[in-house]
Amino acid sequence: MTRSVDIDFAFKRPIDVSVTLRTLLAAGMRSSDADGVAYLIDEDGMFDWQRSKNGGLDEVITRMADARWNDRVVGITLLFPETDHGGDFLFHPGRTSLSCVIGINPRYLPGSSRFCDMGWYLERLVPLFDPLGLSEIEARDSS
Repeated sequence: MTRSVDIDFAFKRPIDVSVTLRTLLAAGMRSSDADGVAYLIDEDGMFDWQRSKNGGLDEVITRMADARWNDRVVGITLLFPETDHGGDFLFHPGRTSLSCVIGINPRYLPGSSRFCDMGWYLERLVPLFDPLGLSEIEARDSS
């Protein structure tokens, strides 16, 4: 049985992929791979993740933010500052919602080997997303 941990963020109006990613990066988030970037542009519904070579973060952001993908899911894998905790940030069609799928070394609640410390993630993400028009948050930790 696979565990699924994610936080969904809804916004009052569409968010700009480039602005949102630059906000995360300015806060210290970084690519999960020192030699490239894991990203997704879901052109065909198959969720085929790709990896850029030799960095290329700016190029990936530009590609993900292209208006022709507004009706497709795009995503990127990022790590939080000064930690090895991270996940996939998925921008949904219409760009009024964004999911953080916590899948890289999840941070667990103290004293628990099973449940994710959602507060730790929310404490870091809500201040970044609030100025972008954040209107709703839904967090799930389920098996």
